[in-house]
Amino acid sequence: LAIEEYNANPKNKANPVGFILIDDGGIVIGALERAKIAIAEGVLGVIGHVNSGISIEASKKYMQAKIPQISPASTHPKYTERPEFRGYVFRTIGTDRQIGEAAADLVLGNGKYKKIAVLFNDRPYGVSVSSEFIRRLAHHKEKEIVFYETIPVRTHDHSITAKKVAKTGADLVFFVGEYNDAGYLVKNLKKELPNAQFLSAEGAHNQSFIDIAGPAPEGAMILGAPLPSKAVVEKYKKRFKKNISGYVATSYNATKIMLEAMQANNFEDTEAIARSVASNPVFDLNGDLLDPSFTLYKVSKGVFTVVK
Repeated sequence: LAIEEYNANPKNKANPVGFILIDDGGIVIGALERAKIAIAEGVLGVIGHVNSGISIEASKKYMQAKIPQISPASTHPKYTERPEFRGYVFRTIGTDRQIGEAAADLVLGNGKYKKIAVLFNDRPYGVSVSSEFIRRLAHHKEKEIVFYETIPVRTHDHSITAKKVAKTGADLVFFVGEYNDAGYLVKNLKKELPNAQFLSAEGAHNQSFIDIAGPAPEGAMILGAPLPSKAVVEKYKKRFKKNISGYVATSYNATKIMLEAMQANNFEDTEAIARSVASNPVFDLNGDLLDPSFTLYKVSKGVFTVVK
């Protein structure tokens, strides 16, 4: 959408921008091979990847080629906290530390939630966010972590895990992982623990989470990225025939930032483009947002609605 808007502007007619859409498959080895393709094609910048572990590894390839990378979704602190990568890696979303702490603050602010179960995938994202969440709650005796366990990624049946959680009598289940796992998990949890509040992080903020789980996610809460402006929301719905969710806003913002940097350098010299991205006032020295924020969404009648 950001690129289409750019190309539709008559002022940019002389320098239309194209893009290469590459699916990394969610696997590091595959992503590294596809990163080579992007580099060979002479890209001026990269928007991606989604998973932190992949962004961390792929950034080594882009760094060697002096190509700036802005991830709209990779939240692990390590991605931007490597000094040698400074000036080439950026993100338009908060970090695992910030997400975990924000989720914990939601729990701390509600006296109903006394017994908390924590489930997470075994990727860097799941381990990191869940650890920050628990660290934040550790000093509050009125909150008890009654369950803490990884779940297998891309599994359709979590009934055994759901039964274990049910035995703890948890008031709230906090899950860190992607939307597909969240969908199948919440279906099983709803059967075994129907009154527990389900809370997840931005990885589950995708309409597919609701589509997979059917009516089970009703009332589920997701701590995700903020919505873009009302105008962008309407443009997106008109262009793609669906509601905004997930990393739409962060991807749109990342692309606008990259386009601005490319334009400022006449669409050449990736090192200069990287310097322009780094000088954008939204970023700190590491490439993290100076002022990250999150929005709480609730599933109501099959769609995400904004709580705050």
